[in-house]
Amino acid sequence: MKHMKIAALLMFSTVLFGCASSRSVIEVQSPQGTNGTGQKVTISAIDERRFEAAPKQADTPSLKNVEEITDKKITERAIGRKRNGYGMAMGDVLLPEGVTVSQLIERSIAEGYRKAGYQVVESAEQNGETQAVTVHITEFWSWFSPGAFSIAVNNKARLNIRVTGEATPINLITDKRESMQLVVESDWKVITEEGLQAITEATVKELCSKKSCTK
Repeated sequence: MKHMKIAALLMFSTVLFGCASSRSVIEVQSPQGTNGTGQKVTISAIDERRFEAAPKQADTPSLKNVEEITDKKITERAIGRKRNGYGMAMGDVLLPEGVTVSQLIERSIAEGYRKAGYQVVESAEQNGETQAVTVHITEFWSWFSPGAFSIAVNNKARLNIRVTGEATPINLITDKRESMQLVVESDWKVITEEGLQAITEATVKELCSKKSCTK
């Protein structure tokens, strides 16, 4: 009986290790609501995140295959890195092909502007009165934190937003954390979507604090 329990434990550990060591592709939804009727703006985002080969901190972007950290086709889709129970870096968490972090951030910022009453338009629709909003993504990452009695998944974003006609940029800082007993594939989707929602809420708060709300 004892040997059967040990065998079962080893098998369970192997399954977990296999899941953690492989690359996962996660579909993430970003918020989108009704457009405003105020000042017209266009939104664009630039991914300026820096990936490291073997970072000491889990919240630093990295990839299992070191050779890929200079491949923008991969890094632009990367949103997190799995870890085992000891905190050792394992498999990557990526968005599906054709979807990038910049696109998700654009949509989240755009939703914040909509909620603040702005009218978000495509670049082709802009005119002389349209303000161009450029989002510089310095950090956006989800990661796993092991603990003695519980574990957590985290997400953070550090964004620098520049608007034509405005001298002072907007600096957005968001952090999300969810504690749980076991991390499964769907938790990466949940924490990343919560991070995107936090960006939208922070955008609204920042615009309204500057009395820039047009709603």
